[in-house]
Amino acid sequence: MSGDPLEDGWYLMTASELERELARWRGDDVPPTGAPRLSVESALEFRNAGNRPDADGRTLRLVLHVPNAVSLENLGERRLAFEPDYHDPPSWRRAGSAPVNVVPLRRAGVTGARRRAWWEDEDLAALEQEWSNSGRVAGLNVPAEYRSFVYKTVLALQGAGRPVTVDSVADSIARWVPEAEAGEIRAALRAANP
Repeated sequence: MSGDPLEDGWYLMTASELERELARWRGDDVPPTGAPRLSVESALEFRNAGNRPDADGRTLRLVLHVPNAVSLENLGERRLAFEPDYHDPPSWRRAGSAPVNVVPLRRAGVTGARRRAWWEDEDLAALEQEWSNSGRVAGLNVPAEYRSFVYKTVLALQGAGRPVTVDSVADSIARWVPEAEAGEIRAALRAANP
């Protein structure tokens, strides 16, 4: 990485190195950390080996610049360019694995959509209406207690052009919830969709 500012892409960094690089990005006069920037192939290889801290305590960080509100809303889609399988189950996790950290670098003044009740979001409201009418969403029977997990995941899968199946929904959910909870959701979806 040398003295270059952070660019979109994969880096190996410790938390303190990330803090220093963020300070540099904000314009503070601090020296670069020398944290290595990785190719997509090298980063996925490191992740697939468990994303365990290296000899210097570094783990993966995916840096994505956010110049405007649209790029903030499309962060998940942009992530696919660097981690094309991030909707798949995290089979790379093992004892000592660190999560993959996504670091959105927002330009000053860039904010997301105002916080609002979920039913005010057009896409989520449509899924809730579909579920209210049929107990199904995107062709899947969905137990009431898992609707919020399923709605967000269905929208993410559809946005990524991926099929919506019991396994694709459960696999995608598994990337961001603890393993036991992911297993519980998978079992409930399978039971509801024999």
